[in-house]
Amino acid sequence: MSQERIQGEKIRCVGRRISHTRLIHYTGQHRAMEIYVEGIPAVAEVVKEWKVVKK
Repeated sequence: MSQERIQGEKIRCVGRRISHTRLIHYTGQHRAMEIYVEGIPAVAEVVKEWKVVKK
């Protein structure tokens, strides 16, 4: 099983089956939601790229 990571501001996933959403602790006091998508194949793609703004 290979694990690859994609990052973006908005990600779309397509699959046959999804798990229940789970609230997880992320960086610092922030929280995030985790979800598993299964399929043959399960596909994830970045819809909106992550923009880094320098001040």
